[in-house]
Amino acid sequence: MAFLFIGATGDHAGHSIVIWAIARRLLETGLSVGFLKPFGTYPIRKEGVWTDRDALLLKEALNLQESFDRICPYPLSEGAWREQGTHEIIEGIKSVARELSTGKDIVIVMGSRHIFFDDASSGVSDIFLNTELKADFLLVDRYLKTSKSIYSILSVGSLLKGRIKGVIINRVPPEKLDEVKYQMIPSLIQKGIPITTALPEDPVLSLRSLGEIREVLNGEILLGEEYLDQSVGGITVGSSDLKEELLLFKKVYNKLILLKPFSLDAESKESASPRSIAGIILTGGRNPAPQVLQAAKNAMIPIILVKDDTFAAMERLEKGTPALSPRDEAKVRRFTEMMDRDEALDRLLQSIGLIR
Repeated sequence: MAFLFIGATGDHAGHSIVIWAIARRLLETGLSVGFLKPFGTYPIRKEGVWTDRDALLLKEALNLQESFDRICPYPLSEGAWREQGTHEIIEGIKSVARELSTGKDIVIVMGSRHIFFDDASSGVSDIFLNTELKADFLLVDRYLKTSKSIYSILSVGSLLKGRIKGVIINRVPPEKLDEVKYQMIPSLIQKGIPITTALPEDPVLSLRSLGEIREVLNGEILLGEEYLDQSVGGITVGSSDLKEELLLFKKVYNKLILLKPFSLDAESKESASPRSIAGIILTGGRNPAPQVLQAAKNAMIPIILVKDDTFAAMERLEKGTPALSPRDEAKVRRFTEMMDRDEALDRLLQSIGLIR
């Protein structure tokens, strides 16, 4: 049985997209891949069954045939298992892991939100679980501060000696990238830590789609359902970006304007000209006048109606964290390209013995 455990240091480190990228590369090489997330952290309901958001994502993205109760045996939404003792839970996870490994070259095991503390796992830490599974380990660290990252990485290295195969330092601010690459990483390597790569913060990976915004706000799509995969690069309550037929929306006071992302070659994020509109959210729950809908239809602009008022809707969007969906193939391709710039992904898989 071969297991690769992928853990994170919290702060939305990005281990969901790391797992997806690794699994895709392994599948491309002809290997069969299984997935296990022992403890659910983000409850979601699918086809009448409660499961975990990452379990749903990877089941669909990787076309896994196993049922949700195998992929995520201890979902956050279910409370009965919390009455079990640690030994019983561990043995249950090991049993499921053995089952999932049948016919697979590798099973990727996803840790909880934070490797050191997470109440979702009922006292079973990622460190302890990794040791019990005898799995190779990859750490995904969200860079916030050099001293914090060094402390977290060295702590994991000391607890998982011989098991840790790589560390991805993720979401590094561009202005900190040279410091991380040329000072922090060499220091960690000298201490025996196998650093895989450092990746910069990429705004494209944080973009939401219209479909996700609708889900976050529990909105109703009035127009443009075919555009739900459109990415949103910004939100404004102003009307300065409205033009031509959309000028009619200046008379609609309860709204949020969703802007398309800036092009990657744009010289500046500031522009005097109107920005392209991705969609319009009508707040307050009142259906718009027919002429307003017709103007949006003529301009091919999606309209989403939500019950929240404007500021409540904005607050929900600001507090929510963008989540990956199976529709985000473009994001995982972009992330994979970032790792391939210095062949980090292949070097990682070679160190684990999965590819030559």
